[in-house]
Parts: sequence; C-alpha cells; structure tokens
Amino acid sequence: MSAHPERGELREQLRALIAEFGGHGHGVIDDDTPLISSALVESITLLNVALWVEEHIDAAVEITSFDLASQWETVARILDFVEKHRCHDDARPPS
Repeated sequence: MSAHPERGELREQLRALIAEFGGHGHGVIDDDTPLISSALVESITLLNVALWVEEHIDAAVEITSFDLASQWETVARILDFVEKHRCHDDARPPS
C-alpha cells in the first residue's frame, strides 16, 4: 500500500497553498483554472508550489528544465507532474 496521499487530498493541499500565497480574490480555483497565464500565480507562489512539489516527489525540481507555463498551468497539470515524478513505494525493489 502506498504512503502517498490520494489525488483528492493533494488537490485540496495545492488549492489551499495557492490561495494562501496568491489566489486571493480570484474565486474558486478548480482543476482547469489557468494559474500562470492569468497571473493568478506569480513568482513567490510558484516558488512555494515548487517546494510543495519537491516535498511530494521526494526530489529536487529544476524549474528551468521544463516548460513551467505549460506543465504547471493548472492544478490538474501540477498534480499530473507530481504523479509522474514521485517515487512509488510499491515500485521499489524489496530490501
């Protein structure tokens, strides 16, 4: 059984983080709300999102190594990124 939070729990954590650092007054942030192109998320918020992502994938994220505006444009895309890049406990060979 995986120790990673389910997507719904991650979604709520991410939405709360965005609201705390940059989403004030923009209404509900859903899975497809444009974050970067709408300026809902700016540099300080992106830094906090990057730290959050690193925490959930157990690895450093080099945000200059991919198209941030494309891959992190929405909550859904950020969650996809986390799911794609995190270590899966059940994929590790037994010790």
